[in-house]
Amino acid sequence: MSAAPRVVLVRTPGEDLHDDFTRQLVSVAFLVRLLALVLGVLVLRAQLTAQVVVMVLLLGGSSYLGVSRRSRLLDVFVRHPIVALLDVVLVLAVSYVVGPDSPLVFATLSTALIVGVLFPTRVAVVLGVSLVAGYTAVWGRHGSPGGYGFVVVYGIPLLYVSLIGIGRAVRSVHLDQLATLTELAHTRTAIASAGERARLAREMHDSLAKTLHGVAMGAAALPHWVANDPDRAVAQARLLAESADQAADEARSLLTRLRADQPDRPLAEILGGLCRDFGQRHRLECSFSSRGDVDVCGEARYELVSIVAECLENAARHARASHVVVELSSDGHLVEVAVRDDGRGLPDDVDDGRRRGHFGMVGMLERALWVGGTLEVESRPECGTTVRARVPLAVVARP
Repeated sequence: MSAAPRVVLVRTPGEDLHDDFTRQLVSVAFLVRLLALVLGVLVLRAQLTAQVVVMVLLLGGSSYLGVSRRSRLLDVFVRHPIVALLDVVLVLAVSYVVGPDSPLVFATLSTALIVGVLFPTRVAVVLGVSLVAGYTAVWGRHGSPGGYGFVVVYGIPLLYVSLIGIGRAVRSVHLDQLATLTELAHTRTAIASAGERARLAREMHDSLAKTLHGVAMGAAALPHWVANDPDRAVAQARLLAESADQAADEARSLLTRLRADQPDRPLAEILGGLCRDFGQRHRLECSFSSRGDVDVCGEARYELVSIVAECLENAARHARASHVVVELSSDGHLVEVAVRDDGRGLPDDVDDGRRRGHFGMVGMLERALWVGGTLEVESRPECGTTVRARVPLAVVARP
């Protein structure tokens, strides 16, 4: 059956926050922290002590793990917030050792952004309060507020709070986007399912249901003919048997078309297989050719395959053809499938595709129109029939 739309798998909000977007954002934050550490060390290289070097190496090592794709640090952060608290403590320890006015303090800012992005509000508030309170204790331990400028006393804490808020905003927008994409995916699935049911109902109505309805009417009248006209009853029974065989053929043809619609296979491959199976089943020559790399969307693909299948069945069942040719081509704007047979041609009493209650040609025309295409039929008595179906390359699938 016609392929449903791609649905991009979207995680349920809150189920798994460490997706690709979050990983990339946090990796950038860790990379910024790593670069800030390197720049700070270069500025303070003459003032480095063993204690400072140890703290910088520890903070740099955790930053490197955050940047590395092979690391599971992000998973550990999300599942165990206590590890994030330890990272906050490490950041504060560096600030304590180097002093609140050291350039290395700027390496601690990324921690606030990471906290805001990764954690829900309650955990982010706890970690944010710990970060601000710890930093306040650091500059309080090193001197009085009057001994430092505005940036050290108020600027850095305000940056911590602002970065946590920015991280929370990014997290919220991202979760809203995930929720919207999830709802869109569910809607597309529902529309596709409804379309599949409608298409199957149309298939059943156009072919099998009509034949079975005729069988039912004939079977209902059979007891009357048995009682009143045995010869007519025999003829009616034979007609019912033929109709039952026809219903079986139509069901088989329907299943063949449904199975043939495989979106991961090229249209030429599908039509080639359909012609090969048809030729073997009816023991006649059925050749297929394709010019260029031709393919269309799932909706148009299904209708084209159905049109070709109907043409093949007509060639074998009604035209008594011995050779059928199917050609697939494209001019860059339209895709054309032409089916030619050497059969008896259309009967004289065919009017606009209808013949005594049979609507095969009308059904093919409706299929082509459904995907914005056209259908042309050329036929001469005893000289065969040619059916050309054309559809645009760009077709918007309908529900």
